[in-house]
Amino acid sequence: MTESSTLPFLPFTRPSIDEATIADVTEVLRSGWLTSNGPKVQSFESALSEYFSGRPVRTFNSGTCTMEIALRIAGIGPGDEVITTPNSWVATANVIIEVGATPVFADIDPRSHNIDIDQIAAAITPRTRAIIPVHMCGLPCDMDRLYGLAASIRCASSKMRHRR
Repeated sequence: MTESSTLPFLPFTRPSIDEATIADVTEVLRSGWLTSNGPKVQSFESALSEYFSGRPVRTFNSGTCTMEIALRIAGIGPGDEVITTPNSWVATANVIIEVGATPVFADIDPRSHNIDIDQIAAAITPRTRAIIPVHMCGLPCDMDRLYGLAASIRCASSKMRHRR
């Protein structure tokens, strides 16, 4: 055995799952509603809708699905560019490709490992239509700066459309 194989495993995070949660998951598994809009999903969406003052709420099976739906709702497609970070799971770039757009990678800030807002600004072109940040390990990127940058893109894009 090598020295490295005798070291204890250090997990990224340890889950905290109580008995009530385990019982709820068992109930869902026994119900047969695993991949579609079953009673638990409908109940969850209703509770969220009520929490958000009656606004319609829909849930999805994964973050990948939600990113794709968000891009489609935003009208992102062929000819568009979406800026994101390469320091992420492949799904982030894959959903951009799935909707027909082109991923444009902005490098990370070496201290936070989040997308570098200055690198985003340098990557913007007239074809830029969206930015997908990735919050590394639960540490959010500078959303205030990102929203400011996105607003400036939106204003410039709007002015360009009106000139045509």
